[in-house]
Amino acid sequence: MSLRDITGDLMLSIKKFDEWLNKSTKGDKIMYYRGFLFAPNQQKLSPTLDLKRVEKLATHVRNAYHGSTITMVQKRHDDFDYEYWAIRT
Repeated sequence: MSLRDITGDLMLSIKKFDEWLNKSTKGDKIMYYRGFLFAPNQQKLSPTLDLKRVEKLATHVRNAYHGSTITMVQKRHDDFDYEYWAIRT
């Protein structure tokens, strides 16, 4: 099942991320974004100009990482096409 199947989008909402974070246990993982976080307007799948929304999610996830709640992993599919995962620590 893809992120789009779950959310109807290629990006998890901050609310859904927080719900997962509160329910998850060590080793659980979730894909929170598919595309290219650093230039979402250039990504191959559903390019977006909603840079603020993408930046808010990236910052929120990064804060969880800095709080030692998760580790972050990315998987490259192609140029400007990555999966971004959070794994509960």
